Amino acid sequence: MSLPTEEIPLSPARDERPRDDGLRKETVRGSVLVVEDDAAHRELLVELVSGWGYDAMPVGSAEEAEFAVRNKRMDAAIVDVFLPGRSGTTLMSKLREKFPQAVLIGVSAMSDAATARKCKGLGADLFIGKPLDPEKLAKALKSKHQSWH
Repeated sequence: MSLPTEEIPLSPARDERPRDDGLRKETVRGSVLVVEDDAAHRELLVELVSGWGYDAMPVGSAEEAEFAVRNKRMDAAIVDVFLPGRSGTTLMSKLREKFPQAVLIGVSAMSDAATARKCKGLGADLFIGKPLDPEKLAKALKSKHQSWH
């Protein structure tokens, strides 16, 4: 005599509709070194970069930046040109050597042609004057490194 078999679900029934629990799940686009000595500007840049899906690595000086990327990969860097201690231009030159394919973006409130040329001559892909235009910055981060030499 066989007993009647009843199909028993292995898991409780679920509502198949997607839940909006407020969490954003995005893949990280890459790591971006943010070198800015002004804490408020650095925080703003980190918020922008993180909001766009990048992993931000914020630091306040060229020396901190070199330490931060000593054993980490960096896909892009936003570097304030005028930093206390070692300059941002010197840092960009070192970053270009260590990360030849990274996108380097020089930024400064002194947004004259001479500063832009100096940055590009030391390996920056782009120079953006302050106050930063978020659209320009977003577009720059999506670009690929192109050698100026």
